[in-house]
Amino acid sequence: MNSLVALNRGLRIGVVLAASLLAGCGLHPAAHAGSSSVALAPAVAKGPELRQPSLLHGALPRNRLSAHTARALELAELDRYWVTAQESVHRQVVDLLAQHQSELRRGILHAKLQRGDRSRKWIALTFDDGPHPGYTQRILKILRQYDVPATFFLVGEMAERHPDLVRAEAADGHSIANHTYHHLSLTKIPQDSVATEIKACGEVLRSITGKAPRLFRPPGGEYNDQVAEASEALGYRMILWTDDPGDYASPGADVILKRTLERVDNGGIILLHDGIEQTVEVLPQILRYLKSHGYECVTIDEMLERKAIAAARLHPREG
Repeated sequence: MNSLVALNRGLRIGVVLAASLLAGCGLHPAAHAGSSSVALAPAVAKGPELRQPSLLHGALPRNRLSAHTARALELAELDRYWVTAQESVHRQVVDLLAQHQSELRRGILHAKLQRGDRSRKWIALTFDDGPHPGYTQRILKILRQYDVPATFFLVGEMAERHPDLVRAEAADGHSIANHTYHHLSLTKIPQDSVATEIKACGEVLRSITGKAPRLFRPPGGEYNDQVAEASEALGYRMILWTDDPGDYASPGADVILKRTLERVDNGGIILLHDGIEQTVEVLPQILRYLKSHGYECVTIDEMLERKAIAAARLHPREG
């Protein structure tokens, strides 16, 4: 191995490990930790033994990294999907963002969906943060049992590690959607990094399923104009929600059930999380309630498709 590349990799790993340890102790890394002057090494083929330690899978809460720690993680990333997406962003997304800014000046609004059609008694069930071995399979089994489709917002890093779970979700007819590569707070990082996060995840999912995702959800629902613009420039519709029972904090199965059902309404989008034991436990009760009360469960893709059809009927094109 080239000695300079080896040195660079070692420095990057050190930056991320130091940031992880400091954050785990409740301290913020020094300012220079997120602005290392070490240049990114060329794309390197990387097997499992060379993957960097991920801050997502340690003791730190997801989507709660400081801006410095998030930046350190980005600088350490050598995964081929990340590097390829980064190069593509620098080549293409600047032009796309400029085009989008022009559209905004002409009054074109952000492409996002928070609720489906209120006139229809339907619900979209969504699962964030997967896939997770030992959890995803059980969620899929329950959804099959009740014949319910769902939308899975997947973290690229997790999908890359567990492609068979992604393929299983797609094979069951569920919608596969983008939840960024690292699951970082996108409002804390530069816009080009936001675009890279989205694009890298999209490339992972496309390589696994053969189909490019077109739905995107920012981690924690945290977004600003820059996040929305990057998402739209890359061709995504940003999806939020109406019903968040806070299952990610494992407040108890009964609490998750109560919070979910008290907010159920026409056109609602329910936010649940893969990888949470209490969510798996309570999922059959949620589905039984929805069916017994006459709700139709659909994917986000279906909500958008029916919305487009309805709009076309109301405003048919001339000629």
